[in-house]
Amino acid sequence: MENQIATGGGIGIATPLTRSVSTARITWLDWLRAIACLMVIMVHACECVYSNDYSFNFADSTSLWSVALISGLMRPAVPLFLMASSFLLLPLKGDVSTFFRRRFTRVAIPFAVWLVLYAVLPAAWGEWSWSQSLDNLSTVWINFNPRGSHLWFIYMLLGIYLIAPIISPWLKNVSRRQEEFYLGIWFLTTFSWHLHEYVGDVAGECWWNPYPTFYYVSGSFGLVLLAHYIRKYVDWGVKKTLMVGVPCLVAGYAFCVGWFYHQSGVAEEVRVLELSWQPSSFAPAVMSFGAFLLIRLIRISSGPVYSAVRHISAMSYGIYLMHMMLLPAVFTMYAGTMPVYGVIIATAVTTYIVCYAITTVISRLPFGKYIVG
Repeated sequence: MENQIATGGGIGIATPLTRSVSTARITWLDWLRAIACLMVIMVHACECVYSNDYSFNFADSTSLWSVALISGLMRPAVPLFLMASSFLLLPLKGDVSTFFRRRFTRVAIPFAVWLVLYAVLPAAWGEWSWSQSLDNLSTVWINFNPRGSHLWFIYMLLGIYLIAPIISPWLKNVSRRQEEFYLGIWFLTTFSWHLHEYVGDVAGECWWNPYPTFYYVSGSFGLVLLAHYIRKYVDWGVKKTLMVGVPCLVAGYAFCVGWFYHQSGVAEEVRVLELSWQPSSFAPAVMSFGAFLLIRLIRISSGPVYSAVRHISAMSYGIYLMHMMLLPAVFTMYAGTMPVYGVIIATAVTTYIVCYAITTVISRLPFGKYIVG
């Protein structure tokens, strides 16, 4: 199974980048994209309960526990997307110019379109003034505006694309032990979020040097490398996969929930509250390893359910790009109509379905690929 080439994009969020050259599907990757895309939306629905960018507030203990239990479980979302990237992307196949040309058309152009839409469109329903939209447009070439903060993922993804031609030759020749060595260093760096909070600068960090010893083997690099390692060397049966995957998922989840609850009583900023939830922090990394292994066990590759999952997978890039345009309004619609956990789930599922429907319609337009990939 692992030697098949999947249709869909060479990124965790599917785009039609490689459909023309694909010969077969890795069907569980369709499930992964569909699941991970819903997980991302669920995380953002949870944030509507307590987060105001930098500050936070929980109305009561029910709100706190609803967010902790639901959002904590969703934390593998971004790592799963990155790990899917390695499965389809690295080592690179074909020439570098073709690689960049395809990603420019299917990833970078829709990304640029949505950067502009998030800067301008909310003025149409009075979220801010048109003069504010003009201010947003003046800086959109520098970075996203807060309304489109989820687009940070695409910036990071484009960074992975830039280094892909550099690390691909190494991945073709690296030995198993050498790869394990770098994975071990990377795993140690997943504790750096907590080290920075309680120790401060480490390994040569200072205000004139933000690139310490392990900077270049930390963060998203390790998640991509981990998936490559799994594909090449981890070929376990169901029993061993469950014996490893389930404890990793449970242990990471328990830490995420426990630390979040603890921090809710002592932290003053969202940054500190969510310290254990960062995609490259060790608990989400452990959870993601377990979740990735477990999703590989999914064998459903036919029937109406898989047909829907497969199409959601193909639309997942557009769903991701647009979901924060709709989610706050959907949350407001449900707020106060049911328990907090119900509001979170209803908001996420409704946003997911509506964005899927809109993305499907746009994708059928002659210029749709430039909007939703």
